[in-house]
Amino acid sequence: MTASLAKIINPAIHERITATANVLVDEGIESPTNEQVRECMGGGSLSHISPVMRWWRERRKAEAVASLEMPEALKKSVETSLARVWITASKLSSDAIERTQQQAQLKIDDIVKERDEALSEIICLEAMILKHEKTQIAHGLEANQLKTALEKGHIQNIRLASENTALAAVMSDKDEQVNDLKEELKTARKDNKSIQEELIDIARRQRKTEPQT
Repeated sequence: MTASLAKIINPAIHERITATANVLVDEGIESPTNEQVRECMGGGSLSHISPVMRWWRERRKAEAVASLEMPEALKKSVETSLARVWITASKLSSDAIERTQQQAQLKIDDIVKERDEALSEIICLEAMILKHEKTQIAHGLEANQLKTALEKGHIQNIRLASENTALAAVMSDKDEQVNDLKEELKTARKDNKSIQEELIDIARRQRKTEPQT
């Protein structure tokens, strides 16, 4: 029976169930039920408790026959000793579990601390990235403004150059007109001088032809 149970149930669980049943017997419960064992253990699966308790009851019957030849005091002493050994082992196991839990908690605290530090660093980096992005946006806007101003200046330069070309053409025309006027004025002066000379000559001739009084 023990070999078949060992294939199914963990030996530590098997020992815990039988030790609990023995403790209940020591407390005055001659034939503890599966539920009583489970409650005393603080939980557990009935699929584990039931076969182990069946084995335990069969062993108890066999021991009952053997106990006819064993003094009651010795029997109680052995059972009590076994129960104490199990309780001590359980306490040692509980202490080990507690130490393990404490160590695990310390590791968890360290991990949480590292996580918080990493999150804090991430927040700082995100703030720096945001600031850098804002700076880039501001520089981009400034560059666009400068580009726009440059384009406006270029357009204005083209317009002024066109106006200068037009003015130069107008000035050239004016210069030609002035030169033409100067030539006309020069010609008019010559003509005027010629006319004056002719008039003077005519006047002289008239005076010559007038009778003398």
